[in-house]
Amino acid sequence: MLRLTRLRLTDFRSWPFLDVAFAAPIVAIAGENGAGKTNLLEAISLLGPGRGLRGARMGELGRRDDGAARPWAVAGRFATPAGEFDIGTGSDPDGVSERRVFRLDGQPVRAQADLADRVAVVWLTPQMDRLFQEAASGRRRFLDRLAWALEPGHAREVAAHDNAMSQRNRLLAEGRADPRWLAGLEDAMARHAVAATATRRALAARLNAVMAAGTATGAFPAARMDLVCPIAAALAEQPALAAEDALRDALAAD
Repeated sequence: MLRLTRLRLTDFRSWPFLDVAFAAPIVAIAGENGAGKTNLLEAISLLGPGRGLRGARMGELGRRDDGAARPWAVAGRFATPAGEFDIGTGSDPDGVSERRVFRLDGQPVRAQADLADRVAVVWLTPQMDRLFQEAASGRRRFLDRLAWALEPGHAREVAAHDNAMSQRNRLLAEGRADPRWLAGLEDAMARHAVAATATRRALAARLNAVMAAGTATGAFPAARMDLVCPIAAALAEQPALAAEDALRDALAAD
């Protein structure tokens, strides 16, 4: 099991400096309001792919000094059955880039998606209590974050689909509907959408198995998760290649 065994902060939010070790598999953080508990959780969330617990911008993460945000850094050491590794992230120490930089065992990481092979972070906070009452897009993003833990390549599939879809929408909006260009983008959308949906279906199946096992001997009502999605429905009845062909034809006819 992956475990965070050490956390080190430098000028992150309200923390000038922190270096703490975690020995237990479950850790509870307690303190007065404003002590920086949520800042610690946000720091941990930034050690995985994505924008973290609060979805904050780079300029919001550094500790304030006379109104200006200081350069900041977060580092974590993780223990696995195969050994330990370190992940670090923060502002560019040379001040060249305004984007967040990453290090894996001290070496630069080219893209955040490369971290998905090592670590996945999932959170559920009180601020997310309306997750299951509001738009489906929020639930889908939460489901995708869970899926990354099972299939590190899932993030790349979702990003590639969204990129192709954005380019297609722009071409259509500008009236530059080159048939070959559109066909290439629609082919990419179909391939990546089917791959992403297959991973979501696999996650749903695993969650259903765990929920069924947990309620088999208890009195709590059983729960089941289903994907309300035409691509998922197609994958339940036909091979992935057939589902890709059907989606590609539907996009071309749209």
